[in-house]
Amino acid sequence: MALDITHAQGALSGARFIESLRDDREVWLNGERVDVTTHAAFAGMLQELARLYDLQHTEEHREAMTFVSPETGQRVSYSYLRPTTTDDLLAKRRNCEIWMAESWGQLPRAPDFMANVVVGLYDFREHLSRNDPRFGDHAVHYHRYCQEHDLALTHGLGDPQIDRSSSPAQDPDMALRVLRETAAGIIVRGAKQLATLSPLAHEMLVYLSASFALREQQQFVLWFALPIATPGLKILCRDPLSLHASGHSHPFATRFDEQDAMAFFDDVFVPWERVFLLRDGPLALRGLGRINAWSLYSSQIRFYHRLQTFIGVATLLAEAIG
Repeated sequence: MALDITHAQGALSGARFIESLRDDREVWLNGERVDVTTHAAFAGMLQELARLYDLQHTEEHREAMTFVSPETGQRVSYSYLRPTTTDDLLAKRRNCEIWMAESWGQLPRAPDFMANVVVGLYDFREHLSRNDPRFGDHAVHYHRYCQEHDLALTHGLGDPQIDRSSSPAQDPDMALRVLRETAAGIIVRGAKQLATLSPLAHEMLVYLSASFALREQQQFVLWFALPIATPGLKILCRDPLSLHASGHSHPFATRFDEQDAMAFFDDVFVPWERVFLLRDGPLALRGLGRINAWSLYSSQIRFYHRLQTFIGVATLLAEAIG
């Protein structure tokens, strides 16, 4: 079953982005379940992302940040564009430049980053089909779904760094794995860390299993995507930088704290249409470079703008002390 785009509204605005986070997501901070749209720890980042999304609808940036979807006629983000021409490449760069310049290069997981991972997932579709004939189509449909809804994604990457004297083979709950398969999908249990931006993201894409790629425990090799507001999925946040009290305003910490959270999957159901790869470590290992090609390009543009910020700060320091 293809993911539904019937009610998709295209490129997000700031107000729609904030409203979209008022769901049943389970986000925990300092032992309490919190509402990310009202808690002070997320206020700066929430408003910053809303401001960036609003740029997509301004007269100055609309044409540079969005294009008309051939499927729905809605304006959608260039972050999700699948480039086929030189002009497409230039358009993707212009859009990325705006995201990164406007955020001073401070957002490693700006929505542009993971949108481009989804473009890479689309590029890898034929290889995914060799793992399972359905999975390539799932990647195509998921890209379309994310593009038309302008979803903000996080990733589920590394496995928890806990007891190094043991291994998932001895204690399977140490890493995310397939618990069982059903006719409708898979049940997964475990955890993933480095789920950057997850409290404020719409969905999580789990795709890095390189640590198990060439081992026998292939139940740990899985790629899939889920809404953050999925029953059984819990987001545990680290101590927020934005709430650290001192005698300084810390304008970057308060505006750009993306939150490097950990995700816990407590027997979570994943429908088949959201599964992209299962139990093929060598394929997962080969796929990492391909699906991250566009996102790494996005990162290089961010590095450029971050370096500009560093040089600006260094210049001001030099001027201040003569």
